[in-house]
Amino acid sequence: MKVNHIEKSIDGKLILEDITFELNKGEILGIIGRNGVGKTTLFRTLMNHYTKDKGTIEIDGKDIETNRELYEHLFYLDIQNSPIAKMTPVAIGKYYQKIYSTFDSEKYDKLIATNNLPKNKNYHQFSKGMQGLFNIILAISSNASYLILDEPFDGLDVIVKKQVLKLLLNEISLSDKAVLVSSHNLTELETLLDRALILKDGTIVNEYHLEEAKASMKKIQMVFKDKKVPRIIKENAEILTVQGRVMIGLFKEITPEMQQEIDQLNPVLFDEIPITLEDLFSSNLTDEADFQLFN
Repeated sequence: MKVNHIEKSIDGKLILEDITFELNKGEILGIIGRNGVGKTTLFRTLMNHYTKDKGTIEIDGKDIETNRELYEHLFYLDIQNSPIAKMTPVAIGKYYQKIYSTFDSEKYDKLIATNNLPKNKNYHQFSKGMQGLFNIILAISSNASYLILDEPFDGLDVIVKKQVLKLLLNEISLSDKAVLVSSHNLTELETLLDRALILKDGTIVNEYHLEEAKASMKKIQMVFKDKKVPRIIKENAEILTVQGRVMIGLFKEITPEMQQEIDQLNPVLFDEIPITLEDLFSSNLTDEADFQLFN
């Protein structure tokens, strides 16, 4: 799936601007951003719940707007605007069979039974954990090629999260589906994602292939004798945290020449520590104010 230069305004306010990315089968792509940055708006726009102002969405090289049958390849459950709240799993299954021609009723019924979900109880009567499990069961039973999941782990306890993750990863490994997912819990996402897109002010400001980023970038814990931040650090590091005189910065790279200049400053501490997805996210929020703490 290719998303090309999508823009969307709501009530005269630009929410999404020039959104462009690809989602490949067999991969899990994360959309990372603060609350209100436009993640849900993006998902609704991809599904045509919101009409986009500009741009195109393609599946296998075809524009889904002119080939509307291709929407069957996308799954997104918008809980806030879905009719399923007062429906039972039995009724929901029949409803989705009409939407997805390849809906796997056998898999759906089996997963409902295996996970001990009540077939004749309304969705809104389910616990948060039951809803989370059901949402994933519905997604993978749709047989859509691209699953769009908005905060799928929100409010789930540890046991249910493990069940949700197991279902999701098993489906991807067996069927080569692709997942586009957002979550506030970056620790959970880190174990899942192949790539992450950072969404800020309605646009994608960075993209990370996680394994490559961790291999090439350096996260350094450092302390200098002088209370001011050295010029070379300001020019080459994105400050993640500051506690007293101890700061942690993220370097895209540290060349031998840079290391030599840093060594000449005789830092009290300059140690490499492991990089996390949260670090990559935080690095995109750094501004000059982070350095002012030292001045």
